[in-house]
Amino acid sequence: MHKKLVGLLVALAAVTGLLLIGGGHASAADVQDTPTRVWVGFTPAETKQIAASGVESIFDTPQLRPYWYANPDRDSRYKTFYVPGKGYVVYTSAQAMVKEAASHPNGRVWVSYNKTLPKPLTLWTEF
Repeated sequence: MHKKLVGLLVALAAVTGLLLIGGGHASAADVQDTPTRVWVGFTPAETKQIAASGVESIFDTPQLRPYWYANPDRDSRYKTFYVPGKGYVVYTSAQAMVKEAASHPNGRVWVSYNKTLPKPLTLWTEF
């Protein structure tokens, strides 16, 4: 399953790159690799392109939903809270989080893959 998740993360970055090239932008996602984690960071312009394309909804599919965490910006309307037996949760969709980030002038998203976590994907937002 981990290979599939890494593949999806790479595919998200690739699709975003194609969208940006098609949109006339010359930028590409910022990828950082550490021994345990791979980060893919998107600029505010890229975040707006992702939100407009709907590509982030792949995280909301039944096949991926059990494998990702959400870490919204501290000012997000989507708050994290603790549920016994589940840990910290956010009741929202990836699509809603990305659209919220895209609605802010400096809003951006990151996706990380951490092979040490039971849910290796995390969607981060910042505005």
